[in-house]
Amino acid sequence: MAQGQPAITPPTTSSVAVAPTTAAIQPKGRGIKPRSYIPVLCFLGPALALIAFFVVYPSIKTIYLSFYAQNGIGYNAPSTFTGWDNYTGLWSNDQIRTSIRNNILWLVLVTPVTVILGVLFAVLFDRVRYESIPKSIVFIPMAISATASGVIWRLMYADDPHTGTVNAILSHLPGFSPLSFLGDASFVNFALMGAQIWTGLGFAVVVLSAALKSIPADLTEAAKIDGANEIQIFSRITVPLMWPTITVIITLTMIGVLKIFDLVYTMTSGGPAGSSDVLALEMYVQSFGNANPGVGSAIAVVLLIAVIPIMAININRFRTEGQR
Repeated sequence: MAQGQPAITPPTTSSVAVAPTTAAIQPKGRGIKPRSYIPVLCFLGPALALIAFFVVYPSIKTIYLSFYAQNGIGYNAPSTFTGWDNYTGLWSNDQIRTSIRNNILWLVLVTPVTVILGVLFAVLFDRVRYESIPKSIVFIPMAISATASGVIWRLMYADDPHTGTVNAILSHLPGFSPLSFLGDASFVNFALMGAQIWTGLGFAVVVLSAALKSIPADLTEAAKIDGANEIQIFSRITVPLMWPTITVIITLTMIGVLKIFDLVYTMTSGGPAGSSDVLALEMYVQSFGNANPGVGSAIAVVLLIAVIPIMAININRFRTEGQR
């Protein structure tokens, strides 16, 4: 060893860092302790119990009853397993076929009219100085139950001009005479649709107006500077940015139209001669009027199947929006 250099001693076991073992680097248990589930169950338990009792169980029971022919209502009523007969019999029943056609007609007419009027009113009200006043007026029907709305419009459509508001107006117009809005089979569905549009338009206007308010003013100002007119701004900026909200209104309106019952039951009860019948009303008539809950349950399942795709599209859209 050269003189002046320090002596190098070999490392001892105590001076060498020992690599941690696998057990040493394992994190401590991070799972939720069983005791921590108790507060969660205390909060969610009552809600889950109510959902199970009032939603899950009735749905399963309805599907079960749809495969049986039951004479009468109640647990003691005799029933016979019929398989798919209740479903196949729906298409051979003339009244149920009329109900299906009417529901399709409601979907085709009520949904686009409600959405288009909702967008137009939202845009027009946005240009009014005191926009809260017309919005409140349009929203008033939402504060009224569907049954009360049916009674109101039944009086407004009354054949007697001294009672019916609509016929009173028509009687003062040249060339018009009082019409039987609810007694004419060729016109009754359109009269009911008008009442439904009046009832649901307020919700569409308020929601779409909120979506319109969320559009940045800089975009419209920049479009005006670039020479865009009002129609171009509406079609290329306003509607595309409001489209997510418009799809919500479309889906909610479609669901409401598919399960429409109380307005039709209050105003016409499916008349005249069943021309205004809809599926939800026919479900009620078959289950309780004809004491045939098997057919009524089959109609309910058909309505459920029709609503599921609409709900799935809406949920998927919300999930996509949340991931952005």
